[in-house]
Amino acid sequence: MSELLSSINGPADLRALSVSQLRRLAIEVRELIIEVVARNGGHLSSNLGVVELTIALHYSFDFLKDRLVWDVGHQSYAHKILTGRRDRFATLRQKGGVSGFADKDESPYDTFSFGHTGTSVSAGLGLALARKAAGEEGRVVAVIGDGAIASGMPLEALNHAGDTDCDLLVILNDNEMSISPTVGGVARYLSRVRASTPYMDFKREAAELMSRWKSVLEGMDKVYGRLSEGVQAALTPGGLFVELGFHYYGPVDGHDIGELLDALEHMKRIRGPVLLHVLTRKGMGFEPAAADPAAFHSAGQFKVRNGKVCTGAAQDGDAEPARGELTAQAPSWSDALGGCLLRLAAEDRRLVAITAAMCHGTGLAPFARDFPGRFHDVGICEQHAVGLAGGLAAGVMRPAVCIYSAFLQRAYDQLCHDVALQGAPVLFCVDRAGLVGSDGPTHHGLHDISYFRCLPGFVVMAPADAVELERMLRLALAGDRPCAVRYPREKVPLRPCGGAKDFTVGQAEVLRAGKDAALIAYGALVPRALEAADILAADGRSVTVVNGRFAKPLDAETICRAVREHPVVVVAEDHAAGGFGAALLEALAEKGVAAGHVRLAAVPDQPIAHASREEQLAELRLDGPGLAARVREMLGN
Repeated sequence: MSELLSSINGPADLRALSVSQLRRLAIEVRELIIEVVARNGGHLSSNLGVVELTIALHYSFDFLKDRLVWDVGHQSYAHKILTGRRDRFATLRQKGGVSGFADKDESPYDTFSFGHTGTSVSAGLGLALARKAAGEEGRVVAVIGDGAIASGMPLEALNHAGDTDCDLLVILNDNEMSISPTVGGVARYLSRVRASTPYMDFKREAAELMSRWKSVLEGMDKVYGRLSEGVQAALTPGGLFVELGFHYYGPVDGHDIGELLDALEHMKRIRGPVLLHVLTRKGMGFEPAAADPAAFHSAGQFKVRNGKVCTGAAQDGDAEPARGELTAQAPSWSDALGGCLLRLAAEDRRLVAITAAMCHGTGLAPFARDFPGRFHDVGICEQHAVGLAGGLAAGVMRPAVCIYSAFLQRAYDQLCHDVALQGAPVLFCVDRAGLVGSDGPTHHGLHDISYFRCLPGFVVMAPADAVELERMLRLALAGDRPCAVRYPREKVPLRPCGGAKDFTVGQAEVLRAGKDAALIAYGALVPRALEAADILAADGRSVTVVNGRFAKPLDAETICRAVREHPVVVVAEDHAAGGFGAALLEALAEKGVAAGHVRLAAVPDQPIAHASREEQLAELRLDGPGLAARVREMLGN
């Protein structure tokens, strides 16, 4: 580690450095981020883009008195390095190590534990209002990207904030991207702003003119104030934000520390809501990431030689093999889903695909390439994505909405009102369902079975392998009901788990027959249940394995028979309480089947810390050995 970076043990140390030293520090921080992410994986492009901005913020503010709110939090690596976590940064995203997102339990400099986008302005405004009510001094700073600011929640927050006199500084980190390039009208508006004369220059040029107007209008302060605001709204490039009630400044170069420091010092003298528009470049300082920021958004492990990537960055869907059949050659579930939709779209012209700024992450890039007229990336707007799907379905199209499980939670009212209550035949492809590994608690998809299962008319299903995935998609498109298909963040089993390629809605399958115990598994835990049966067979135990397939409608006949015929039953799912296991127990109660010998193996009611997915499953005893141990305990040995 360099002598300069090793001398920074906290933000106060920055203020002893010159601007030229701060520029050198930015290079060293980038080198450390690249080194650690190359070894551990993580969010690279976004973090490299905010290094100078982070240094300037911590130089200008004391965030133990002022407060800093990061949107998403996946751009906080430099922030972590500069706030006393440099020596632990090598443990990034590892079990027991530094989180890949802002974490309020990790440092007093992390105001919130954020992992979802679009939340910083609302949280920052709430914090600013609370501090004002308590009579506390200081500024709240909220950093948000140009992709996020176009989503519903930030626009609602900006609308509210502009109607207050809170000292809220919003930093618009404009890099023309979310994960993929930004889309829509707000993106076009910001593009025009980037091409305009920076407001800081305009303000200096207009200051003398406004001063003259003020002298002419002396004694007419109210008229002057309205005139000043009107001129600023009409002539500055950030007129939209001015109309919302913000003082707007920018755009400024987000990689020029000197310019950033000047701008931030000016911001500190202004009372009320202020928006500083900062232009940055994702992947700055590492040409492979700068050239292809989407590929390095969430990078797997890679090697660097002479500034070039030797083995390539892993895609967001990549994960460690879960068992022998899940090898590096297998596709991710996201890619398998994308391939299935591509084949189905060639057969059915009604099929359209929708995603919310997750084209690559959800495996839809080939679909967007081959069927551009039938692909809609709505930006970071999950509510709109679901509402749009309801409208498309009413127009006799068959929309497939591909969104991560944790992000789909943001559109729950639309799932209920715009799809379920309309009986709209929308297919929801629920990516990253279950435990997601090193992204941690904010990204786990542990509630989707629950929130889909209680909605009227929904079919809720989970494939155990690629054959079942395609069959379930075909069933969804052939039917007239809303459907949800959930699948995990890992590789697809190369070897099919079952033998039935053709099944109907609500049909489970007995994969293996035994007499000593039964394992009833759902989705991603079916291969683990088969592994557990192999382990128990080595002990001389004969175990039945049932692939549940459907949480709604449930195959009550197959389930009840398995429960009646075995002295010990374990129900396994990669989900929190209220999911497949709850559906099973409800069915048993309705049928009057005794369930005293049934135990649920699911994710407990607590946050699950970041680690690899396999480490999480092992710790919760949801992997093959863990399920086998659960059965042994119930059998008494």
